[in-house]
Amino acid sequence: MVRGGVSVVATVLAAALLAGCSADPSAAAGRLAVEAYVEPGTHAGTRVTDAGGRASTIGIDGVTLAEDGASLLDPPEGTAALARTATRAGSTPELLLSNYSSDLGDFSPEIGTALLSSADHRTAVAEELARRARALGMRGVQIDLESLRARDRAGLTAFARTLTDAVHRRLGRGAGVSIAVMASTSAAGFLDTGYDLRRLTRYVDRVVLMTYDEHGPWSGAGTIGSLPWAERVVRAAEAQGVPRGRIDLGIAGYGYVWGGAHDGEQVTPAQAAKLAGEHAKWSARDGEWSARLRDGTRLHWSGARSYRARTALATELRLHGVALWSLNLQALPRD
Repeated sequence: MVRGGVSVVATVLAAALLAGCSADPSAAAGRLAVEAYVEPGTHAGTRVTDAGGRASTIGIDGVTLAEDGASLLDPPEGTAALARTATRAGSTPELLLSNYSSDLGDFSPEIGTALLSSADHRTAVAEELARRARALGMRGVQIDLESLRARDRAGLTAFARTLTDAVHRRLGRGAGVSIAVMASTSAAGFLDTGYDLRRLTRYVDRVVLMTYDEHGPWSGAGTIGSLPWAERVVRAAEAQGVPRGRIDLGIAGYGYVWGGAHDGEQVTPAQAAKLAGEHAKWSARDGEWSARLRDGTRLHWSGARSYRARTALATELRLHGVALWSLNLQALPRD
């Protein structure tokens, strides 16, 4: 659309740059923005190329904190190559920072606290992350600190502020800083897991709600992230001061198995469908697939049809966009 010889998209982008916010062409054009996450590995580049033109952002996982919370470990081999692939495909590459521990096989609360409880650590990591992002060819960063505790709230907000300053200095005022947030359906839930959303939104451009893992191997069998539950998470975040236009709805591209030979395993949608066979059932209410096999094994999974149900929900709720985890497990579905 053109008004007075200047495109509306260009006008919005210029205004965003002047305001110090990241430019988002999808949002400027009134489209639902799409982030697709990916980890370096076999076929990752192909999946990123395939997603180009449809994924506005490719979130690359990424770099992890050292155990002392004061520095970063080296990124996985192939991280820079994925950033180049994303850029060539027309997507914005974004570098994820996590407190994942390979020793635990999970996110580490202790590593998160080691970073967030120290002003010196926050400054050192923010500066190092911004330098790494620039050297790797990224155009934004995402905070993915999970399994935090209430004691970490103030430190997380302070880190977001420090990181935003560092990213804007190193990558430019148009570079984005976002945060992935574990899902909760109440204010207390967000606060207890370290997220003061009202304050965090002062320093980040987007809040990605991880509306998946509603159930998993740690719980009884159930939905991966049902539509009614996802909507409750969105409304809880909005009640804590996050504008809908800055929320991305997380979408799972995987499933879990309870019982049988594959008990506790995460499976791709293709694997789940193969295991389920004729027992697969679609729930319009939940927007997911499930199956109960003759031996009592139960499966729940989120696939391409689930993705479309969630993009419809995000559009209905007038959210900024959606975020798929991950391209390694499922190619980005086409409309």
